[in-house]
Amino acid sequence: MTKQRLLHIQVLPLLSGVQNVMLNILENLPEDQYDIYVISQSGGPLIDKLAELYVTHIPMDSLKRDVSIQDFKAFIGIYRICRKYKFDIVHTHSSKPGFLGRIAARLAGVKKIIHTSHGYPFNVFQPLYKQFFYRICEALAGLFCDYMVFVNNADREMAVTSNLISKQKALTIYNGIDVPETFERQTKDEEFIIGSSFRFWEQKNPIQTIKVAIAVCKRVEQIKFIFLGDGELLEKCKKHVQNAGLEDRITFPGWQKDVIPWLKQFDVFLLYSKWEGLPISILEAMSIGLPIVASDINGNNELVSEQNGFLFKLNEVDKLIETLISLPERKEELIVWGNQSQLIVENKFSMKKFVSSYKSIYDL
Repeated sequence: MTKQRLLHIQVLPLLSGVQNVMLNILENLPEDQYDIYVISQSGGPLIDKLAELYVTHIPMDSLKRDVSIQDFKAFIGIYRICRKYKFDIVHTHSSKPGFLGRIAARLAGVKKIIHTSHGYPFNVFQPLYKQFFYRICEALAGLFCDYMVFVNNADREMAVTSNLISKQKALTIYNGIDVPETFERQTKDEEFIIGSSFRFWEQKNPIQTIKVAIAVCKRVEQIKFIFLGDGELLEKCKKHVQNAGLEDRITFPGWQKDVIPWLKQFDVFLLYSKWEGLPISILEAMSIGLPIVASDINGNNELVSEQNGFLFKLNEVDKLIETLISLPERKEELIVWGNQSQLIVENKFSMKKFVSSYKSIYDL
């Protein structure tokens, strides 16, 4: 049986949400059916992980997140690579690789092109001209792919009704995750830990998150916060905590290769993102049975409901603070929420279902 040549295109060589979604696909594909390549920038932890999987990495440092003159160089590079390797399938992720990669691959003669949107690049926090520009780019790139995968239903419905992609091409495939072995959560009367895991950049709303944590800690001595991750806003967040004199109760352990041991220390998982696709961080927390408190935005609200946690509007800061303060006294409710989190993952967001859905597209 001849292997299919499969190319995935990313920008950043990190191990955050988008990269982990791609890795989950690659790790679970039959080795005897696919010859796999990945284009991304060089020099990050993703590269080592790809080597462990015996995936061929093609470095492309001209591929940037922001719009720049380098985009033309990246476009030509993708086109030439597609011509050289004659890929059967090209699968792009996120906005910049999705725009350049879909068009370049089609012009190079690739027969099957798939794009996964991990949340649209335009949102209400941007100037209108940027939103308009990105919408035009998405609509154009949509003409050059066979399937466009959305990680939540709300984005898919918006794209179809806005004529950014045809209904026939639009699919929803939820991100998936394995459920770890069950463990008995220990009751801690002396402290209550609210934790999170995210990249410290604007999308994740870290400054506002830290301000909420400070407000909560000033009112309830029992509550502590742990924030995993790194990013350009991390030092600014640490400065806020230092100024409040709360370094012993709001801590920043940094990026963790394996977050599960940390999540097992948490009593509640918090995510205050401004926009999302379908956050892997929440899925990880749900998989070990954590109750979730999250902003009521696309993606989050397809994972969290009154069954397994609490959703709040982005401007409901006072309501969020009061909710977090009340949690240590709601232990029985938290147990119910946590159990439901794990059941939801098992029934709706399993790794098996996720991989099977992508493989069915590859095999069409």
